[in-house]
Amino acid sequence: MFEPLGLDETAIAVYRALLTTPGLSPQGLTVATGLNPGQVHAVLDLLEEKGFLRRSHNDPGELRTESPLVAFERLIGRHEEVLHRSQEQLSSMRAGSAELVEEYHRVLERTRLGQIEHIVATDEIVARVLELGQNAERSVDSLLTTSPTQHQIEQAKSDEAAMLARGMRLRSIIPAAGRHVDGVVEYAAWLQERGGAARTVLSVPNQTLLYDGEVAVLMFNHADFTRGAIVLSAPGAVVALQSLFDLLWESGTDLVEPPSLDELRPEERELLQLLGRGMKDEAVARALGISIRTVRRMINILSERLDAPSRFTLGARAHERGLI
Repeated sequence: MFEPLGLDETAIAVYRALLTTPGLSPQGLTVATGLNPGQVHAVLDLLEEKGFLRRSHNDPGELRTESPLVAFERLIGRHEEVLHRSQEQLSSMRAGSAELVEEYHRVLERTRLGQIEHIVATDEIVARVLELGQNAERSVDSLLTTSPTQHQIEQAKSDEAAMLARGMRLRSIIPAAGRHVDGVVEYAAWLQERGGAARTVLSVPNQTLLYDGEVAVLMFNHADFTRGAIVLSAPGAVVALQSLFDLLWESGTDLVEPPSLDELRPEERELLQLLGRGMKDEAVARALGISIRTVRRMINILSERLDAPSRFTLGARAHERGLI
């Protein structure tokens, strides 16, 4: 309890022994506490340093107990000063980081033309994609013109795990040839287990990422990746790209066969029953003893499997198929 103040359970036990038996000698403390003489002297020095013991006015060779109120007030006061300084440092860091973020976006604005941003450097593209993924709230849809390498797959898992844990929907479309590339099917299974999905199509026109159906990142020139990428936030353009993705998705083939609807896990059936009662995510999480993120991830998985665009539709289709 008092470790942040430099006091462990042994020190408190020795202090209590001295309170119970005032004037108890070091030898008596070894018997009362089970400590060896060296440990007893070390604890006595610590208690004196912390203000719980003081040298007697009559005999400086003897120690007497001090009020814990006085000692704790002094120690806690020092600790509060340290915490206050740390809080000031945190506030200063927040202010400094806000200035850097503002400066970063001012630099970006120089390359943006209205609702179109052209980025050429690869590192800048990666940084922008990471930022968009961090800010996305609902979904990320990916169109890949080539199969990802093993390095890209591992990086994708690292970046996407947090988004999937937040309950976001992630879908990827990969060229049909990717089915025979090492690691791609395994990645699709990893994605499906966490509520995402991956499909293949015969041909993908351009490499594209869509965030919440509101922002799109696509290669500037599908035939020359060195030309960089453009970021679009114009609603009309993004809607068109999202419609293209949805059409390709409907015509695609699952990289990993989705589990049968009859193979619902017990917790999935329980979740559907709770949703059918109109319970909110927080209440469902408490009832099942899981996190809200896990609840939302499970809802996304079931919505994908039942092809349900809303929670109401999910409940209705689950009931129609006798799942609840």
